Amino acid sequence: SLVTSDAPMATLCWPVTDVETYFNPHRVKVVLNAHHRALYFSRSPIPYSRDDRNFSGYYFKHIGVYIFRKKTLFEFAELPVSELEKIEKLEQLRLLENGYRICVAFTENNTIGLDTLEDLEKLNKILKK
Repeated sequence: SLVTSDAPMATLCWPVTDVETYFNPHRVKVVLNAHHRALYFSRSPIPYSRDDRNFSGYYFKHIGVYIFRKKTLFEFAELPVSELEKIEKLEQLRLLENGYRICVAFTENNTIGLDTLEDLEKLNKILKK
């Protein structure tokens, strides 16, 4: 967690358990190092398994909640938009490209992203129940 970490920022992830999420560009994936720090975020399926054609393994969906240390938030606001951020349309890549560490914790609760009209329709169905 950010409280016990020296990382300037933290976020959450959830294990990907279905192929649809893994290949969906509206569901951001994250790859972690051994210390639960983000190595990279992408809309593409990462990590890509070159040899295993079956969906199984080490895949995590990024949950778009950010926790910043105050100093880092102000620094982030001053950084120019980065090249990877432009390509992927993911603002957290701006920090990674500038050498910031991002601590990633696992959440017990999956979320529904609201990125498309289809997502909004799913949410409306849930709320009607």
